[in-house]
Amino acid sequence: MKSEDENMELQKEAPNLAAINKQNTFKTPDGYFESLNEQIVNQVNIIDALDHQNEFDVPAGYFENLEQQVQSAIYLEDIKAQNTVTKDFDVPVGYFADAEKRIKNSITTKPKKSNIIQLYFVRYAAAACILLTTSLGVYINIKHSTSVDYQLSKIPAKEIEIYLNQHTDASDLPMLMESIDEDANLDLDDFELENTIK
Repeated sequence: MKSEDENMELQKEAPNLAAINKQNTFKTPDGYFESLNEQIVNQVNIIDALDHQNEFDVPAGYFENLEQQVQSAIYLEDIKAQNTVTKDFDVPVGYFADAEKRIKNSITTKPKKSNIIQLYFVRYAAAACILLTTSLGVYINIKHSTSVDYQLSKIPAKEIEIYLNQHTDASDLPMLMESIDEDANLDLDDFELENTIK
């Protein structure tokens, strides 16, 4: 219904436009798309040819020196023809007669002794050295880190002093005196010593 109303309005307002037949007037000629690629390539070739018009110019003085260039080329050809048979690739005299003997001599020579056994010994010796040094290092490190002296050296002196203040009494004094080096510098007064022991 709607399209009929629009058609009637169009006939009232623009009778000439409404009278035009409703067909697609834009048609392509037969075979247009089949020959389109060839036409485009031809147009590109024409444009390239127009751009390169002066590519075939003769260099300056070309014809004045042409006779001399042709004579030089002929002379070079003659020289090449004379030197085609050279002795560079000639076979030495008696080469094939002695070839069999030389090949047999090279095959029958004693093979060289290989140093595989010695190389294996060096490899095993190097591996043993590495294993020994690694094991020794680990053993010394474990022995050193588990010793009492090492573990006590990790404890700060202040903590040792606090522990001794809290856990010692008068009976521990002779044992402490025995474990102190004779060269140790002790600046303890009698008063501090009594307070420490209590």
